[in-house]
Amino acid sequence: MKPKDELIRILNEELRCYRRLLEILGREKDAIVSFKPALLEEIAKNKDTLTLQLRLLEDERRRLVKELSRQYSTGTSLSELYDATGDREFLRIRSELVSLLQSIEELNEINRIFIDRATLHLKTSTAFLQSVSSFSGVKSTVSREV
Repeated sequence: MKPKDELIRILNEELRCYRRLLEILGREKDAIVSFKPALLEEIAKNKDTLTLQLRLLEDERRRLVKELSRQYSTGTSLSELYDATGDREFLRIRSELVSLLQSIEELNEINRIFIDRATLHLKTSTAFLQSVSSFSGVKSTVSREV
C-alpha cells in the first residue's frame, strides 16, 4: 500500500477511535451524575485501552507523515499534505478531527467539573458526619458523668 493511502487508513482509524472516546466520555458523564463507581471503573479501563491504541496509531501517523513530507517536499500538516497531493480526504479528515477533538475537550471539561463537585460534596458530607459523630461522643460522655 502506498504511504499516502496508508496514512489515510491510519487517520480514519484515529477518527474511529476518537468517536469511540467521545462515546465513552458521554457514558462517563452519565455514570458520574448517577454516582455509579463500578461503571466508572469499567469506563476508566476502556479509556486506558483506547488511549494506548490511539498512542500506537499516532506513532504510525507521525512516521507516515514524515515519509510523505519528504516525498512531496512539503510540511507535515494535513492542509499542507492536501496542497501537495490534491487528495481532498486530507481536508475532510482534518475537519472531522478538529470537530471531534473540540467535542472531546468540552466533554472532558464537563466531566472534570462534575467530578470536582462530587468530590466537594463527599468531603463536605464526611466532615459533617465526623462532626456529628464526635458531638454525640461528647454528649454520651457528659451524660454518663452526670
